[in-house]
Amino acid sequence: PQTMAPAISPRPVAPDGTVTIMFRDIQGSTAMTERLGDQRAQEVLRQHNATVRDQVAAHGGFEVKAQGDGFMVAFPSARRAVLCAMNVQRSLAKHRLEHPEHPIHVRVGLHTGEAIKEGDDFFGRNVIMAARIAAAAAGDEILVSSLLKQLTDSAGDIQFGEGRDVSL
Repeated sequence: PQTMAPAISPRPVAPDGTVTIMFRDIQGSTAMTERLGDQRAQEVLRQHNATVRDQVAAHGGFEVKAQGDGFMVAFPSARRAVLCAMNVQRSLAKHRLEHPEHPIHVRVGLHTGEAIKEGDDFFGRNVIMAARIAAAAAGDEILVSSLLKQLTDSAGDIQFGEGRDVSL
């Protein structure tokens, strides 16, 4: 008898239906580029991107797109999305301690809801909501919607700070 192995896809399949969308970008990336110069800033950006991609893969996420210093990622699990964001922020905090000459401060926004999937991209008001939440976050902050908090609260292993009202 022959042993058969499933084919391994070169990239994960995008989730469909209800997804958690994460937007993240580096706060002050333009100023960082001006301070470090194009070459060094690009090296820092490559290191950041590698950290993000490693954590996205480890948490079962799907990189929808990356542009400049920002990422849009979809997750089939709200909890895994939050854990991914937390691990990336921890990695960046460690990087800032080791390399204080070029600190990276990232803002993250997460929201869960139904999204329209076309090809490998996602659209719709829940995607827009995630982008607006990310825009309202401060550097080094992970800001999540109240719905996402409700979905992840029951496990008890994620600690949330005080909530705040944000006009989106």
